[in-house]
Amino acid sequence: MIVRLHYVNGKTEDHSLINGEHFADYIRRVDVPKSEFAFSLKGRQLRYLSIKPELRDPLAKIELIKGADISAPIVMALTIQTVD
Repeated sequence: MIVRLHYVNGKTEDHSLINGEHFADYIRRVDVPKSEFAFSLKGRQLRYLSIKPELRDPLAKIELIKGADISAPIVMALTIQTVD
C-alpha cells in the first residue's frame, strides 16, 4: 500500500507500506518489524504504525493506494497529530 500525502502547496509525498514489514494478515497475530501489535479483536490482530512526513507544510488530503502485490490491506482508522 502507498500512503500519499497531498500538501496544500501541490506537492505530494509517498510512503510505501510493505506486506510482511509494515502489516501482516489479520487472521492471527503475526509480528512484523515496522508496526506494533495493538490488540486482539476476537482472535484477529490489529496493528499500528506511524508515518512521519518529510515536510512540515499543511496537508490537503491523505490518499491510500493499493500496492502492486496480491495483498489487500485493511485500514481500521487514521489519526493525525499536529506539531507546533
